[in-house]
Parts: sequence; structure tokens; C-alpha cells
Amino acid sequence: MGRFNRRPSIRPQRRLNMALTLKGELVNSLDHKQVLKDLHGGMRYDEVGKKHGCSKGTIWRIANHYDMLKHKKSGLQHMTESQLGKRHGWACGRPMAKYKGAYPNGFLRRLDQLLGITEDHAVLHLFSGSIQGRENEHTMDIQDTHKPTFVADAREEFPMKDNTYDVVISDPPYDMTTTEGVKIDYSDKLWKTEFIRPYAWVKEAVRVLKPEGFLCTLHHLVYKTPPGTRRVYTVSITCGPNTRMRTLCVFQKLDEELDGLTTMLNDQDIGDTEHASCKAT
Repeated sequence: MGRFNRRPSIRPQRRLNMALTLKGELVNSLDHKQVLKDLHGGMRYDEVGKKHGCSKGTIWRIANHYDMLKHKKSGLQHMTESQLGKRHGWACGRPMAKYKGAYPNGFLRRLDQLLGITEDHAVLHLFSGSIQGRENEHTMDIQDTHKPTFVADAREEFPMKDNTYDVVISDPPYDMTTTEGVKIDYSDKLWKTEFIRPYAWVKEAVRVLKPEGFLCTLHHLVYKTPPGTRRVYTVSITCGPNTRMRTLCVFQKLDEELDGLTTMLNDQDIGDTEHASCKAT
């Protein structure tokens, strides 16, 4: 019996795993959006803390969580956990499906646990046909061979409305050969379809996500953070000896207000002072 037949579907939707949010009664009682507006409106960390009744270290934690520190340092060695995403490593089994391109064995189960995905959530799998045991989740592929919910080209506009899904999972088609070094063939030889660039589908995937929903990419590339999102997890995945490593990147879609504030900050010149001392507070 598939996991979607075990419980009745008519009940209040559970929130996805908000362990991705900050912990602590005080920090979660504050208006994070107002804190960020105050901080980037010219106030210092201690001034914002005084206004909101907390320490400047608490204000730093909030700003760091959203990757919106008042002053950032450049260079990988100075990147915060918020910028890099929480890093993990998973050992999954080899794909057991009869067709090529299936998810690693155990991958979806671990992703369910990581994000708190249940049968209540709206999930879309890109570049995928029907998945046994997850028939209530939507799938989309350019070919109808494995009976996807939607037959559509991911390089074009998706046949869904804005803000439809809680989670979008993408495992784009590609193949890697090493006869003359490492060469990557994106779909054309292995799948007999036209070339699909790694980022060709990302904008549409973010569009159909609900605010605070998650975009998950499984690929040999570590994807850049798409506009309108923040990186929350980066997971290295192996299926055992003689297999290539892949990376799961998880991004969370920002609501319009936070997205607008982030866009504004990205257009400003960012200095290189103050935040290190606040972190130590």
C-alpha cells in the first residue's frame, strides 16, 4: 500500500519543517521583517536590539538567518552558514527502478524527513514520470513514457498557476562520460531529447512554489541560489563505490516583502565591518 493510502486526505495541512527557522522563544516572538527593515534603514545592531527589547546578538542571528547581515565579508572563507546552507552527507542506495534516471534508493524518504513532507503537501517532481507509492504527488516530463501528470517542456512556461506547490523536486536529465576526461551530456544522447541547460527551468519552478516552499535540485552541479529564494541545505549524496557524487541543494522561496528587501540590499554596496563583533556578543 502506498503511503498516500494510509490516512484520510481531508485535514488541516501541516507546515513543512520549520526547524529551518530560528530556535528560541524570544527570537521567534520578534517581527523579523521589521527587524531587517530597521537594520538596513540605518540603525546599528544595538539600536535595533534596544528598540525590540533584545540584545544586538539576537538581531545578528536574525539577519544572519536570512543572509541579510548589515555588513558582509567577501570570500568563501568568510561565508556564513546561512550563505552556504547547512551541509550534510547522505549515503543512499543505488537506484532500483527498471528505467534510467531514477532517484537514488532511499533519497525521497530522507528528503521527506529533512523537510517534513507528508501526504498533505503539494509536491511536484520535474523530469519525472509517475512514482510508485507517491501517486498523489504531481510529475512533469517532456515524454509520456512513464505516465507523468503533465506532459510539458520544462524550458517553457509550466502548465500550473503561481504559488501552487509546497515542494518542487528536480533531477534534470544528464549523463557523464570519462573517455576523454569528464564530459557532460545534458539529455540529448542518453534521453534522445533536445539539450536542456541546467538553469533553463529554475525561474518557472520558483514561480509555481508557494512562499516559504522548497525547491530541491539533485544534480552534479551545486546550483546558485535562484532569485527570490534563500539557500537552506546543501547535501552531498553518494550511492556507494564506483558511483559519482551528486549534490542536493534546497532553497526556500521568500515572500514578496522579504524578496523585495533582499533585492534592494543586493543593489547596494556592502561594507566589511561590524558584523563579526556582533556575532561574538
